[in-house]
Amino acid sequence: MSLELITALYFIVLFTVLFMGLPVAFGLGGTAVLFAMIVEPRALMAVPSAFYSTPWNTILVTVPLFLFMGSLIRFSGIAEAAYDAVYKLIGHIHGGLAIGTVKVCTIFAAVTGITPPATITMAQIAYPSMMKYGYDRSIAIGAIAAGGALGALIPPSVPFIFYGLLAKVSIGDLFLAGVVPGFMLAAFYGIYIAIRCKLQPEVGPALPADKRFTAGEKARAVINIWPFAVLIFIVLGVIWGGVATPAEAAAFGATGAFLINLVYGRLNWYVLKESLATTVKLTGMGLWILIGATIFLNIFNTLGSQDLLTQMVLGMPGGTNGILLMMVIIIIVLGMVMDDWAIIMLCTPLFVPILDQLGVDKLWFGALFIVNIQIAYLTPPFGFVLFWLKGVLPKEVSMGDIYGSVGPFVLLQLLGLALIFLFPEIAVWLPQTLDW
Repeated sequence: MSLELITALYFIVLFTVLFMGLPVAFGLGGTAVLFAMIVEPRALMAVPSAFYSTPWNTILVTVPLFLFMGSLIRFSGIAEAAYDAVYKLIGHIHGGLAIGTVKVCTIFAAVTGITPPATITMAQIAYPSMMKYGYDRSIAIGAIAAGGALGALIPPSVPFIFYGLLAKVSIGDLFLAGVVPGFMLAAFYGIYIAIRCKLQPEVGPALPADKRFTAGEKARAVINIWPFAVLIFIVLGVIWGGVATPAEAAAFGATGAFLINLVYGRLNWYVLKESLATTVKLTGMGLWILIGATIFLNIFNTLGSQDLLTQMVLGMPGGTNGILLMMVIIIIVLGMVMDDWAIIMLCTPLFVPILDQLGVDKLWFGALFIVNIQIAYLTPPFGFVLFWLKGVLPKEVSMGDIYGSVGPFVLLQLLGLALIFLFPEIAVWLPQTLDW
């Protein structure tokens, strides 16, 4: 059997078992073990090696710590305080609550590192408020979905941690590379909402006159979100200031979130239990996927398929840009059937040798990759943010309503992706400027 046929069957079997509903970790590892047994039994030595070596990577300690921090913040009440602040500050303009939702999601992303907390929390807080004041359902859902997806991009981003681990790129630099693209996309969403609500006031009505607030009330609302500023400074300031490693910063952040809950009187057995359970579940899922991907890729390399794949891709027409465009399309397609962590762990090791051959900056590609992941989050039929929203929004909100709400925001994400593709400085300028 030729190596070309073995490689093709390798991927066909993988995607077949994934479409059948087998968990990603077992699909990756099981496919690899099956082919090793048939083609090269000696490659099975990669299995115990992956189980032993993968969990011992020290950078992985950042993952449960950031997840624990994000889970605690979800229960702390500061998301409600932040939404109250934007409600009072800009609720009086057309679309103000939807714009504020995006802003709160942006801030929330900077203290959680993942997408679910911002998406779920804002769906529970912002959606009822916008419906109460007569907002169009599509603009309300779209703002929550697009804003929530920013959790994958704005640091401290757990997807960036996995990418940096596999691509061997500085986590701190990747965090910096996500800042400008993240705020750029948040600005795009806000501008779109403002323009649409200006042209169609009925889509995002301004708050009635009796709901306007004094300067003092606005100032007090802003002061109440001090925990966000403290956590952002603790987590990102110590990394970029060279004071602590990402792992140490994650520990500081988790401790800070714990103390904030204590100060706010929100720390009880239920909050602690739920936060720990969420952390363990997500960390376990990520670790199993990483082990499965390691087995899959180690055996893939042993069979010689990685070298074959690299040479085939490098021989494609279109040059470097054509190859990068193909990678972008692959990520979008995979995003319709796989979660973000699985895509990163599968694609990064496959893409990195090709990027090295092409001389492409892996820091820039990391930002491009994670923006691409955000698009996958919102892309029907299986974008994961869409299903999280369906799970927490009222039952009268159909899946069709959710699909219809995200279209304009997906187009804005594609615009952001195109700009980063054409102008890499958007992603790499900040890391280069702050390269201590």
